[in-house]
Amino acid sequence: MAVSYTCPSCRTTLRTAQAVPAGKSIKCPKCGHVFAPAAARNPSSTGAAAATASAAAKAEKPPGPDVFKLADDDPPPAPPPPKPFVDDEEEGGRPKAYGVIVESQEELAKIEKNKPKFDIQDRFKKSARGPAQAMLVFPSNLLTMQGLITLVAAIGIFIYGMWPLVFNDAPPSDEEVEEAVLTMILGLLTFGWAALILYGASEMQQVNSYLWAMVGSIAAILPLLIGLYGIVMLLNPKVKAGFEEAEAGPDDDEEDDDSDEDEDDE
Repeated sequence: MAVSYTCPSCRTTLRTAQAVPAGKSIKCPKCGHVFAPAAARNPSSTGAAAATASAAAKAEKPPGPDVFKLADDDPPPAPPPPKPFVDDEEEGGRPKAYGVIVESQEELAKIEKNKPKFDIQDRFKKSARGPAQAMLVFPSNLLTMQGLITLVAAIGIFIYGMWPLVFNDAPPSDEEVEEAVLTMILGLLTFGWAALILYGASEMQQVNSYLWAMVGSIAAILPLLIGLYGIVMLLNPKVKAGFEEAEAGPDDDEEDDDSDEDEDDE
């Protein structure tokens, strides 16, 4: 049987399924006043009746809003703190280690079997002229340098032979004229020699004529021996293949393809 108590502050009736033990205080849920309960209104709530009321309270549904709380009861335990967020990338402040999945031989064979294959052939064969031209850049530059030096020397020799004939107050003798003429001829020959070296260097650099490139290299042997390096490079099979392709001109297949493309454009 329910037991009732009255709050002395707000006069609210508080009901509970069992009597409050002696020495306990009641906290009014409405006004918050704490008071020591007096004797219960129902005098039969003693002894066995109290035990019966306690057993019946277990089967009853939760009390209404006027149910009071005991002021001396311990507060409910606080909820546990939320678990801190741990990133998948980190564990304990350090990067998480990942394992390596080893694929079996069957899986590797299956991957190799399903691997795409590219069997498309090039439409045009690779040109041998490009690699040859790359190999001849340095020797052709050396030949050009020697040709320019020889050209400057030829101009100097020619001016040296011409100087006594032009800048002389007294008329030159026959011997002086003959010597000056020979010097000027030597300057002209040196000029032609320099022109030959420069032309051979140009043909070598552009991979046009193997013959003229070889002639220019031979002419550049003296006096600096630079032509020897050019001869060694011209004897390389890759360089020869590049000159052969350049002298042979475009292939018939390439010409046919070019004509087909022109027709398609029209």
